[in-house]
Amino acid sequence: MELSIRVGREGALMTREAAKIAEKVKPYEASVLLRRENITVNAKSLMGILSLGVREGMTLTIIAEGKDEAQAVCELAKLLGA
Repeated sequence: MELSIRVGREGALMTREAAKIAEKVKPYEASVLLRRENITVNAKSLMGILSLGVREGMTLTIIAEGKDEAQAVCELAKLLGA
């Protein structure tokens, strides 16, 4: 499952917020990735999220695969302010 969203929250992927995102996504069994342009990272990794350098207004693609992929995508979309 893939969903492209525009980051709607200022500071959505700064250190504190990125840590919250990684922690919220970790319990899901699905593999959850974030992609910006040609960079794809594990959404369960704080360092991965920070390496994207995402700011408000940028577009990200959430990619999830597994039995709870829909819930993981919805949770991540809410956290990013979509």
